[in-house]
Amino acid sequence: MKFRHGWLLKTAAVAVIVWMAGNAAFAQSKTQGSPGMFTEKVDCDKKGSINTALGLLSKTGKTQGATILVSGTCNEDVLVQGFDRLTLKTTSGATINDPSGGTNATVEIEDSNSVTVQGFIINGGQPGVICGGVSVSVCYLSGNTIQASQFSGVFVSAASSAVLNGNVIQNNLGRGMTVNLNSSANSTNDTFQGNAGGGIAANQGYVVASTSTIQNNAGLGINAINHSTIRLVSSSVSGSGGTGVTVQGASEATFEESSVTGNGGSGVIVSDSSYGRFSASNITGNLSGTDVNCKPQFPSTRGALTDIGGGITNCTEP
Repeated sequence: MKFRHGWLLKTAAVAVIVWMAGNAAFAQSKTQGSPGMFTEKVDCDKKGSINTALGLLSKTGKTQGATILVSGTCNEDVLVQGFDRLTLKTTSGATINDPSGGTNATVEIEDSNSVTVQGFIINGGQPGVICGGVSVSVCYLSGNTIQASQFSGVFVSAASSAVLNGNVIQNNLGRGMTVNLNSSANSTNDTFQGNAGGGIAANQGYVVASTSTIQNNAGLGINAINHSTIRLVSSSVSGSGGTGVTVQGASEATFEESSVTGNGGSGVIVSDSSYGRFSASNITGNLSGTDVNCKPQFPSTRGALTDIGGGITNCTEP
């Protein structure tokens, strides 16, 4: 029994040592390579590259939960592909410039889930930022300035989802943002201004804008076509070269405590079997003389007679 007891003690001691070694190895692995624990720094002014950092993460299998902290001026078109919970972030206002002369997107996010792009000045590209142009992605854009694209500033497609907060999307040759092919975008505290192709367009898309500003865009402020849905909550559309908001092709738009004022055409046009709902909004002072214009191809509305702040309308409601 004495021998057996000593053997048990030795066995237990060995087991404890093995357990401790295993735990240490696990802890080291978690620190170096597990999701959410890896940060890479890129200084583009010192020949650093975001794409090189992304390639290193892919090569080493760190495609989940990584963060890339960027500084300087990056002259490259960034491709994010096959990542999960990736953060591209700058705290110094780093710039990403398109070197292709408008041939490629400046930032393209494909086949990725929960990619955050935060704090950058993004210049040029066609478009400036793609969220899922060919494959489903989920993108978060926060505090960026996206400008001077040859196409849309932001392009969301392929059943992808984009969440925008606090961005300025301006002076693009196309629209500020395009959302199509069963995709969605949720905009909060964003500004879409000075875009040559209009502010926001949804084509088979879903857009919610909360406390966002769509102002001084050429053409249409917002265009919803082909079974799209637009919801404006405490947002404003003003100074458009044409109509403030068009709702057509069996689409629908909801205006909740929002304003559509001072646009070059009508404030809102509803046509082609589409639906508009107005609640405690201000749709007045648009330059065509009609603030809510129901065109004759089977429009339907609720609240256009009572909740547009006294604006002029030709709509009829039961």
